[in-house]
Amino acid sequence: MQKMGVLGGTFDPIHEGHVALAKEALQHGGLDGVIFLPMAHPAHREADASAEDRQNMCALAVEGQACFFLSKAGSRAGVAYTADTLVPLKKEFPHTSFTIILGADKLPSLPYWREKDKLFSQCDFLIFPRSGVDLEETLEKAKQAGAKIKMLPSFQTPYSATMIRTQTAHYLDAPGLDQKVLCYMAERGLYQQDFTPRLKTMMSPKRFQHTLGVRREAVRLAALHGLPIQRCALAALLHDCAKGMSLKDMNKIARDKHLTSNETVLSSGALLHALVGAYLAEKEFHIRDEEVLNAIRSHTVGRPGMTKMEMCIFVADATEEGREDYPGLKELRLLCEHSLAAAVYRSLELTQEYVQKNGRPFDPVSLVTKAFLESILTDGERKLLSSV
Repeated sequence: MQKMGVLGGTFDPIHEGHVALAKEALQHGGLDGVIFLPMAHPAHREADASAEDRQNMCALAVEGQACFFLSKAGSRAGVAYTADTLVPLKKEFPHTSFTIILGADKLPSLPYWREKDKLFSQCDFLIFPRSGVDLEETLEKAKQAGAKIKMLPSFQTPYSATMIRTQTAHYLDAPGLDQKVLCYMAERGLYQQDFTPRLKTMMSPKRFQHTLGVRREAVRLAALHGLPIQRCALAALLHDCAKGMSLKDMNKIARDKHLTSNETVLSSGALLHALVGAYLAEKEFHIRDEEVLNAIRSHTVGRPGMTKMEMCIFVADATEEGREDYPGLKELRLLCEHSLAAAVYRSLELTQEYVQKNGRPFDPVSLVTKAFLESILTDGERKLLSSV
């Protein structure tokens, strides 16, 4: 019979501290593995993320780790207690004895747990230290109640789910998260103000799906190129927030707020929506991050001096998976895997070829952006451009 640790919790979200604890339990608890047990409806607190999202994040965090397992025993409807998980756990992991992994702060309440006799007869407990807990007194009371207890020698983690949620709410890439979990959170806007209901009212269903596609691609590219993932996700989500407006309404905002005096831009919704979108992002969605606003402003024609984040949104908009095929799309998707600057440069080059072929002038901002990009391309990036 194998012996498995059970690490239950809200995991809202799961972080590296949870994983480190599981590794400590493996090393010092005489366990064959550790089962992560997300509780869909925990008894003592309400989760911020949905049960499905928390289960999915746990799956990403334990992916590829041979001694870690994920259980759905905590996914029952309604409030679930630890005792409620024993039957489904035994179905998922037959021929297994269970060791419940708990923080020492839970020890004082352990003698009063629901169905404690059932728990104490079927499981033992592995306790990790917590500051501020009188271990001697609480251990004795728990043992007198019938609990079989072993202590971990020590455990500390600098990470807390509360702090991670706070940082994420401010669009920061919180430390202590597996990158796959961080990307999952960013793709779904978890632990942040949800702008999607409002965006749905501001654009067509097709445009909204494009927006979500741009966010997914921006998150992927940000992770690939070492950019701030949450901030890229935010810029991508809002990049087309003005796209559903009429040209007349965009013109009024642009003229009243002095966003541009360029008559070519004012006569084109394809160009003007980026400027108006940045204005709306600041005034209506209360975004104060200037780089995020610049990424929205520059996602159609670029700008000289554009940052890697701006390039990320520009490229994600051009290459997201829902884009209908167009000349050069496959080439851009290959380029962006290696260089955002090269991908933006080639995108502007393709646009210049297209508009000039159709007898229209190339946007002057795009022209100087192209010159800027050409000046910063490395020899490797130039070689890359010539090879695709």
